Amino acid sequence: MSSFLRPWSWLVLAALVPSGPDASVAADVPVRARPTRPAAETGPVTSLRLGNFDYVSATDLAVWLGLKGAWTEPLRKLTLTDKANPDNRAEINVDNRDTLIDGRRVLLGNKAVLRNGRLYVSRIDAEKCIAPLLRPGLGVPLPPPPRIIALDPGHGGKFAGTENKSLGLQEKDLALDVALRLRGLLEKAGYKVVMTRTTDVALGPDLTTDWTTRSLIANHAGADLFVSIHFNSLFPDTKTTGTEVFTFPPQFQRSDQSWSEGVDDTERMPSPVNRFDHWSAVLAGAMHRDVLAALQTTDRGKKLKHLAVLRGLNCPGVLVESAFLSNDAEARRVATPEFRQQIAGALAAGVRDYGAILDSLRPGPQPPAATMAAPAASISR
Repeated sequence: MSSFLRPWSWLVLAALVPSGPDASVAADVPVRARPTRPAAETGPVTSLRLGNFDYVSATDLAVWLGLKGAWTEPLRKLTLTDKANPDNRAEINVDNRDTLIDGRRVLLGNKAVLRNGRLYVSRIDAEKCIAPLLRPGLGVPLPPPPRIIALDPGHGGKFAGTENKSLGLQEKDLALDVALRLRGLLEKAGYKVVMTRTTDVALGPDLTTDWTTRSLIANHAGADLFVSIHFNSLFPDTKTTGTEVFTFPPQFQRSDQSWSEGVDDTERMPSPVNRFDHWSAVLAGAMHRDVLAALQTTDRGKKLKHLAVLRGLNCPGVLVESAFLSNDAEARRVATPEFRQQIAGALAAGVRDYGAILDSLRPGPQPPAATMAAPAASISR
């Protein structure tokens, strides 16, 4: 991808007390019983203010999410676990943004911190990253079932995106091919699909217009979800491989890359897509899981980036970088129709699984849901 502009039975919680050599250090508060009000009403309690951010203790976060907390590495790594489903867990590292949620890498917007033996995470991360991935729908209204899916093949026309010149590969062509395959799978499953482009064309005379036009097309169509399809590059680095899934940062949070660049790109004003932060994270979680499972690529994480193609959306949106064209071995996989069909199938599964999450949260009789057919054995070339 070329660089873009900034533009949930409740459980009694055991106290988070370290074991081992640091066992004398209390982690937070004593064992507490079920709250008197639903978690969706109360949310975690702000316990700490650091700089411009409110932080919540891991204990309050665990109570809110109905999880059990324990130090897996005393004062270094704390794990929140669903007693009914041990695979549903978050591993939070002290003084780090790098987190594992359900075994997949997630980059928080702010580092988790340790203060007086107690672990804290920013309230924004608690509410708009960790909660959506572990307890989808907690404390937020349900959106309608996804019916109209906007697919955005990245780049096009004079904006080729990343390339692997030695293999004769251009991102714009590969993204379009995957999107067309994905459209077929989704339409067969009963979804309505709108494409930002179906041919090799640019959507504007300049990159800014090209990017913003994509969200306008989705909004005009009344899209319920937006999926932007890309391929990655780190030239001259030709060793890096893997999959990344991006969502737009919540208001007041930085893009992932701004930390390594040492430039704070915080945005003080909300963007339209910020209204859907929770559900964009849920969609990203589904996409992240399904793409990694299907492709068996390196997990480079669910990340945040101020992407112009997502900024103006009136629905949840994600951008998926399935593989690196700058790595010849991975690029050769992308060059095969079979692999591109796998990508399309994984993205279709992500849409389906997002819808299934919403269905599981909706009380009463459910409307007929789109059913994703198994990928066809034959692969159109």
